[in-house]
Amino acid sequence: MKRTGMKSLILMCAVLVMTLASLSVSALTTYVSGSKTKVYTDPFYKVYYEGKLVTDAKHPALKINDNIMIPYKCCLVQRGPRARYTFKKSTKRLIITLGDRKVKLYLNKKKMYVNGKKEKIYTAPRYVTVNGCKYITIPGKAVCRALNLDYTYVKPEKTVYLEAKDKPEPLTTASTGSNLTAKDLEGLSPSQFIKLMGPLAQQDYQKTGVLASVTLAQMINESGWGTTTLCKKGNNIFGMKENLSGNTWKGSTWDGKSRVKIYTKEEYKGKKVTITAYFRKYPNLAKSIGDHSAYLKGAMDGSKKRYAGLTSTTSYKKQLKIIQKGGYCTWSSYVSELTNLINKYNLTKYDVKK
Repeated sequence: MKRTGMKSLILMCAVLVMTLASLSVSALTTYVSGSKTKVYTDPFYKVYYEGKLVTDAKHPALKINDNIMIPYKCCLVQRGPRARYTFKKSTKRLIITLGDRKVKLYLNKKKMYVNGKKEKIYTAPRYVTVNGCKYITIPGKAVCRALNLDYTYVKPEKTVYLEAKDKPEPLTTASTGSNLTAKDLEGLSPSQFIKLMGPLAQQDYQKTGVLASVTLAQMINESGWGTTTLCKKGNNIFGMKENLSGNTWKGSTWDGKSRVKIYTKEEYKGKKVTITAYFRKYPNLAKSIGDHSAYLKGAMDGSKKRYAGLTSTTSYKKQLKIIQKGGYCTWSSYVSELTNLINKYNLTKYDVKK
């Protein structure tokens, strides 16, 4: 055989090996569609319940027909809200029960029954095989909402976040007035935290023009959902220091003297350092919110307002840019972190004046 012929043969073999390897990788994930088994080539998706990851490498969620299909055992039974279930292979019937909600589904059928009432679903439950692991997936959005779970899909993250609705509700703003303190935040899930603090942020928006979504995102980020030492010791939910912009602004709700000494991390010229600083102490969380908004509205930078134009816009993106430009936080990823929180938890629903 000529050398050129040998080279061609070797090249063909190499291409064949690469093709077979590619096919074997693609075939690692398959799903049932009617009577056919199809290869799944799209990305995998993650599911969190109450902030905890409930899917894994062997049991990921998949996107089929524009629906996020979740592994029901991982997400709803074993690691999620601990729902009960029964599955009969003979009838291909799956029943999931959570609290007073009962959802009945059938493999490969676009229908489900919620407490006996028939509803249409657009993607049927089906078997999925990932790396040899076979399990049943169900349409996440339809089933989770039927089970009275909060369902939030964040497209850029390829992630679904689930929260319980049937937990005992925390104290409400209406019942506690302006006397909420850091103690009232202890042990709350993210959804409970938002339901408790959302009305306060909304009321403040009506008075000041600082968007509730921005206020909520900042308090979540700054206080770690109310878990920081500063929040617990000082009801300071925004990291407001003792001295800000020379304290040359009006409307402060701080008494001018109460303070807390805290070790904190800050970023200067791209380098993160730990410093000791004094922060404001408030009698309750409402005072902390009021002081924060008054600062954003009135803080001066020389003869100009540090956050000029903040309340002239109803766009949270524009407000965040103004806050960043004014130097509110030295953390380089601060605005992107706030944006992610607003989108992930749909905080803009509080940006409505009643």
